[in-house]
Amino acid sequence: MKKIKLIIMTLAILLSIGGAFATRPHYDCTFSTQYYWTGSGYMPAGQFGVNFACLQSANSCSYVLVSGQYVQCRVGTYTPINLTGDAHPKNK
Repeated sequence: MKKIKLIIMTLAILLSIGGAFATRPHYDCTFSTQYYWTGSGYMPAGQFGVNFACLQSANSCSYVLVSGQYVQCRVGTYTPINLTGDAHPKNK
């Protein structure tokens, strides 16, 4: 009887944890204006893949403004993409 009670309690706990993750709000920041941290404030980052990229790391790469607070959008190291000079395809 104690084994059955233990199994039922374990399932109840696992289902409640799974339900908490399933019902938490998800925010898609893909099409929102993204910002990066300069060390003293937030600046517009531009469009991901066009103006900046996020190199693999555990840092916060870009943020979005949600209800007056900056919230992490992407993980990585913020890296601007150089579209001027010799690297630009039109200049070759």
